Amino acid sequence: MSHIHLPDGILPIWLWAMGYLITMVSGALLFRLTHKEDLTKKLPLLGMMAAAMVLGASVEIVPIAYHVNLMVISGILLGPSLTFLAAFVVNVILALFGHGGITVIGLNTLLLSIEGIFGYFFFRLFWKVWKRLIPVAFIATFLALCLSTFSMIGVVSLGVSHYEDLMHQDEGHGVFEFKLFKKHDDHHGQSKESAEANLGRFAGVTLSLGFLGWILEGIMTTLILRYIYRLRPALIKLEQEA
Repeated sequence: MSHIHLPDGILPIWLWAMGYLITMVSGALLFRLTHKEDLTKKLPLLGMMAAAMVLGASVEIVPIAYHVNLMVISGILLGPSLTFLAAFVVNVILALFGHGGITVIGLNTLLLSIEGIFGYFFFRLFWKVWKRLIPVAFIATFLALCLSTFSMIGVVSLGVSHYEDLMHQDEGHGVFEFKLFKKHDDHHGQSKESAEANLGRFAGVTLSLGFLGWILEGIMTTLILRYIYRLRPALIKLEQEA
């Protein structure tokens, strides 16, 4: 859910450029903490998780316009550093498929990484307190998705003035309609859309539909982790937290 699907040219240059800059700096810091042995051992798992995330992001749950990221599972299995790498690889592939523009790869990498990294830490934290896989996995997933979605809304809100400029420039030409962003004005009983960004409307729709998606992905993540725990418990490394 925490994925910006905007094509190139929508976000202001300073915003997506800052996304690339923060992504490069964050990636460099995280990989300095990664041991070469861990990278070698987990590289096949990283490729498998990246493929699963690309597949999940390509399938939309139509009634609520939601797609499953599987980033929390990636975070739990790979750890923070490799999850960041997986998020970057996945976003490059999705951008090449038209699932968001090239310019938003940096921002999307950060947003998905928030989901995966915080999912990892939430899962470990709750496991220490409550050693029951099903509730721990669900709560960790739900909270990580909630956090990343709010982060996505925050990132999108930074470009409000730029969106309004685009709506004024192209109003009536059908190039950039921004229907979800436009405010509704009521003049003498007649409803009229104005070229002003309505961030509250965007956030309300995103969060209301996202809430259902968080529950669905929480259930799916829990079932997958439960299966992995039964089949290959060493992948989750819960014995280290006992």
